[in-house]
Amino acid sequence: MRDWTKSTSWKRGQDTENGRFLRVFSLIDDNPRKATMGDQMKHIDWHTLIGTIDVKAMKRVNRGGDLQTEFMWIEFRNRAGTNGWIFGKQDWIAFEMLDGFILARTKDLRDLANQLCNTDVFVQRAGDALYKAYQRKGNSDVISMIRFSDLDQIPHMYIRDSDYVEVAKPNPFL
Repeated sequence: MRDWTKSTSWKRGQDTENGRFLRVFSLIDDNPRKATMGDQMKHIDWHTLIGTIDVKAMKRVNRGGDLQTEFMWIEFRNRAGTNGWIFGKQDWIAFEMLDGFILARTKDLRDLANQLCNTDVFVQRAGDALYKAYQRKGNSDVISMIRFSDLDQIPHMYIRDSDYVEVAKPNPFL
């Protein structure tokens, strides 16, 4: 079995969780407490003034695709086939965006994902997993995608990264 803790995806997640998230979240709590290994097994990364938080770095839709902020992956079952992070003990999930973090209460997000996603219908390609189930080859996971815009149906908050600088795209019509 491959050691996923050596992957670039794992490293990026750790860098986001322990770097950018802490800097941005300092607007709310400048002294969060790092989770223990036991907490991590419950999908808790940080203990904060507002509760426990699981931090999610930006993800790709497909393995070779770019990092994006239109769709979020929801993990119903993990690689081992047990409860995924949507069933964790954390109070909040914090999703990295280009210009900050969106935070949603886990229970609200779980209810929304259960409402939107049909995990009885499996698709063969990751890109087809919007509101449907997908299973990565050789794993026992069950994951699905929803749109970040779906969060408008539940209470959530946004913390803007004051260090974010938007890069202007060239106008093709000039």
